[in-house]
Amino acid sequence: MATNQKKGSFWLGAMLGVLVGCIACAALALFITNAPIPFVEKVQKQSTPVDAAALDGKDPNAALYDSGTRGTPADDALSAIKTVEAPTAHQRADEPVNAAEQSTGESYSIQAGAFRNAKDAEKIRTELAFIALEADVVKSTDAGITLYRVFLGPFDTAREANELQQRLTSNGFDAMVIKNK
Repeated sequence: MATNQKKGSFWLGAMLGVLVGCIACAALALFITNAPIPFVEKVQKQSTPVDAAALDGKDPNAALYDSGTRGTPADDALSAIKTVEAPTAHQRADEPVNAAEQSTGESYSIQAGAFRNAKDAEKIRTELAFIALEADVVKSTDAGITLYRVFLGPFDTAREANELQQRLTSNGFDAMVIKNK
């Protein structure tokens, strides 16, 4: 009979242990969910509305900007994009021209890319800056399609333009030389 009494006391102890563990977990969960969250109570929950007429055209965030800058760097980069009409025809100058053609007063530019998205054009412009080349992003619209073109130059001779095109190609850029008229 002593063996039957031990077997029953094991199950009774196990059930009491599970019950005490569940009660402890429930008490801990209630304590955590009802405890105040630090730093949140110190913040004002509702801001006062600002009357636009009271600002008199002043920017309330002017003190937050660096000296002389306004807006984000992305806005500044997009504002640097020039808008021009798309040229009717571009000629590709793959081969250098001879000295007689160089004296005609023509100049050459390199187009490092044309994108439908201004951010993609700015990305290429930034990559060119990393290899010490200054490029311009030009916005052009032709037949209802807006393109953002990345240009380097102008160059006085086709030889200079072709040398830079080879350098860009060796760095992984798809660049082409364009003769300006």
